[in-house]
Amino acid sequence: MRVDKLRPAVVVQTDAVREPRVRSFVVAPLTSRLHLEGLPGNVRLERRATGLPKPSVANLYDIQKVLSADFVERLGRLGPEQQQALDEGLRLVLDL
Repeated sequence: MRVDKLRPAVVVQTDAVREPRVRSFVVAPLTSRLHLEGLPGNVRLERRATGLPKPSVANLYDIQKVLSADFVERLGRLGPEQQQALDEGLRLVLDL
């Protein structure tokens, strides 16, 4: 993830492993490049789910670590349906 520009992302790390000494999160970047929805495992998220001005795709081929200090604001919380789609996508992409 480029750090020269603010980019939306969805945290894909479980709260069960949150540890105060670890000052980072595992995230999947969101993109407005909707053609990436066609890649197996990627998940389209509508505006109402993300709080963003346009529909987005969670790019599960680009999961990465982001430092807590780099988070600017929380835009929303995904519902159970979107969380399940992300879980299924991660299982597919990571062969879990």
